[in-house]
Amino acid sequence: MSASKQALLILITALAAGFASAFLHPLRPPWYSVKSAADLRWRISLDQAKAISVSREIVWIDARDRIKYNEEHLPGAILLNSDEWGELMFEQQDALQSILNQTVIVYCDGEKCERSSEVAERLRELLGVDPVYVLDGDWREMLDSR
Repeated sequence: MSASKQALLILITALAAGFASAFLHPLRPPWYSVKSAADLRWRISLDQAKAISVSREIVWIDARDRIKYNEEHLPGAILLNSDEWGELMFEQQDALQSILNQTVIVYCDGEKCERSSEVAERLRELLGVDPVYVLDGDWREMLDSR
């Protein structure tokens, strides 16, 4: 057998073993996108939020636009979104000063909404608010438990 045939045989064997390992190995890495542990640390489910609200007061931040906020929001929620950040920071400065040592949960229109993550990150990084969680799920379900 020539050297080129041997090299080709070794290459085919290695590729077959690699593909078998990639699809059949019990400890294979996931083939889909996962969120980083840092992002998941700040996510909170509806059940967790309900449990926290029983034992202590939660400051709710609504990251939706002003029109949706005016239509309906959680009682006492503070409007703060990325689009009007500077204006709303000025309007809400008294309320925002009181949240520095409280649990803050930011919500918007469901799990696919990224505005709440942006607002929560800004609150943590720019204002030093801790903890600031992002609500997973529909905030309207919190209306029933209040």
